Amino acid sequence: MPFVQRCTVLLILLLFSPVTLATLGQPASTALNDGTPRIQARQLLGTNGAQVQDQFIVTATGVAVHEFSAGGIIFAIRWSGTTMPDLSRLLGGFFPQYRAAVRARRLGRRRSPTNLHRSQLVVHSGGHMRDYYGSAYVPDLVPAGIDLQSLGVQP
Repeated sequence: MPFVQRCTVLLILLLFSPVTLATLGQPASTALNDGTPRIQARQLLGTNGAQVQDQFIVTATGVAVHEFSAGGIIFAIRWSGTTMPDLSRLLGGFFPQYRAAVRARRLGRRRSPTNLHRSQLVVHSGGHMRDYYGSAYVPDLVPAGIDLQSLGVQP
């Protein structure tokens, strides 16, 4: 098979393969179990030597997602893109808490940014058509010595 045809087939497979994102508070390894291509993974160090893994994935809809894990557990996520990611998948078991808070707060303000601060979950989300961004983290899972702002996660 000629080189151009092989590249075309590979590109089509990558574009149409489902992207599995790991879930906040769950093992980071779940993001890779289906063969999803990692765009980038890198190790970061906190001020006290704590190690953080930053896994960067682009979804089929073009949303860039950073998943930050320590000890194999995802403690924070950050996203940006032309559409909102599927927060029910990213937040996992925390999603019902997020959805209830957003519904209660938006009783007349449908297009306002989301700033949710709970003891178990913090979510910041905003943007406008074709430019959405946000971050979420579980305070109890953030390793000591890790500066969330240096990860691009709004505290």
